[in-house]
Amino acid sequence: MNPISSTELPRQGFDSAAGHLRPYLHGLWDQEFSLWPVVGDSPLQRPFISELGIHLPRHYASHQGGALRDLYRAAAAHAAAHCVFSTQQFERKKLKPVQMAIISLLEDARIEQLAIQEMPGLRRLWRQFFSVHSANESNLTANALLLRLSLALLDTSVEDTNPWIIKARQLYRESQQSHSDPQALRDIGSLLGNDLGQMRLRFDAKSYVIEPVYRDDNLFLWDSDAPPEETRSELSAQAQPNEQDETVPRMDNNATQELRVRTLPIAKTAEEAPPSAYTTVARYDEWDDRIGLYRRQWCTLIEEIPQQADSSHLTAMLAAQLKQSTRLAQLLQARKQGQRQRPARHTEGDDLELDAMVKAQIALRSGHDPDAALFQRAHKQKPDLSVLVLMDLSVSTSRPTADGTSMLDLMRRASLLLGSAIEHSRDQWAIHGFRSNGRHQVHYLRLKEFNQPLDDQVLQGMAALEGEWSTRMGAAIRHASQLMHQAKTQQRLILLLTDGEPHDIDMPWPTMLTKDAARAVAQSTAEGTPVFCVSVDSAGDDYLKEIFGSHRYRVIDNLEQLPITLPELYLQLSA
Repeated sequence: MNPISSTELPRQGFDSAAGHLRPYLHGLWDQEFSLWPVVGDSPLQRPFISELGIHLPRHYASHQGGALRDLYRAAAAHAAAHCVFSTQQFERKKLKPVQMAIISLLEDARIEQLAIQEMPGLRRLWRQFFSVHSANESNLTANALLLRLSLALLDTSVEDTNPWIIKARQLYRESQQSHSDPQALRDIGSLLGNDLGQMRLRFDAKSYVIEPVYRDDNLFLWDSDAPPEETRSELSAQAQPNEQDETVPRMDNNATQELRVRTLPIAKTAEEAPPSAYTTVARYDEWDDRIGLYRRQWCTLIEEIPQQADSSHLTAMLAAQLKQSTRLAQLLQARKQGQRQRPARHTEGDDLELDAMVKAQIALRSGHDPDAALFQRAHKQKPDLSVLVLMDLSVSTSRPTADGTSMLDLMRRASLLLGSAIEHSRDQWAIHGFRSNGRHQVHYLRLKEFNQPLDDQVLQGMAALEGEWSTRMGAAIRHASQLMHQAKTQQRLILLLTDGEPHDIDMPWPTMLTKDAARAVAQSTAEGTPVFCVSVDSAGDDYLKEIFGSHRYRVIDNLEQLPITLPELYLQLSA
């Protein structure tokens, strides 16, 4: 075991602690646990458990030195105990928030008790994070009683004379005497929640804090089958600080609602991009065809600011392709000029409108009052199309072909060649990309925004791209479609470039992600933003047809044809 110094912990937090936590947990449980930092640098985040493993905050601002070391150990050991002993999920059904909070608390006590039976020293580790105020019997609020119950179940030597605590202790002890049964806790939690209501003790879910600080958000304990919106938001993992302790997040409805629907505005320049390297932007539902329901707020989408790299080779490529780009720009201009524009008529303006004058003369000679709207005004034509090129940045796109190129290289070239031509037309264009590492980490990169010029910063971001992870297509399409709502043009289009079927590391049933992507495409199309896919998977007709429909995708047999095919396809789609 490699101990970490107390001077390192306050500064480095998770990055320093993870090195000793992995062998620590292996020593406790004789098995490996995956540890991940909670994305973002806010000290207000809670531990949580996902299919990927245990997620711990990057920093705990409330503790330092040895106390910080023990806090990381306590949080990791508690979450690991859940992974080992919490093998069944609870059904939400018609439970009230207070009942769910109590059941979660009882399950925390159950798994800690089982862990202490095997490793008695864990009681002392967890006990130190209950403050002296935890057993304050003068505090009779619902939240305070829940904290007192947590302490009473962990430390049997604590005496608490409150009748509700005594009853809860007794019911819990009786339910676990013969064997440790998590489902028995559901009935106890329901009963105790009703008792709090009878006692006229108001439970404020918005200010409720799962205490003490080492405990995770407990969302892992509950099924995800379309819970009521208010219950779901009250049990959010993303929370706001409690007024008394700014190091402990509380469950806040407003914070969750903002997290679920908030999208960053499309930046006009690179300077308007988000200030941090990772920004949790939204949570999106995901369709589960096995149960025929959406799993609510199932995928967490993270906007990642692109890295920068030397872009001289891309600049040279654009210069070499200038003639081809210019020709494409001329074709785009010809297409737009060939579109008939019906001018609006006004009662005053810059020029007389010929058709209106003719109709006015006919009306006068027929004995009718002519229409006074005889003028047209000079105005600039607004862009009539916004296209978002959405690139699949999964690890497979970086694999070299026989000639040393890759799908990612060709996507770069094709996107920039198309974009440099569109740059001279009245259409708007943007380049985004996506990749995923499980449902909690769907990364989304905004490489070029609609009103941003094709400058060095864009090229440097494109040059730094690398293929990583997997392809959770549905969440990325939903986010791209949300962003496209801000495009004020007559037509909108998402042009998706990919090399294979949707997949991810936490999804053993690939067809589920295919069906979810189909739902995302259908919803985006219904909202006015159709999605067209260009794929190089010659064997992908079946799933491509299921996702995009019979006429909304194209398969390119020859990968090298992508830089030529993409501009040609754009001309057809924008006609």
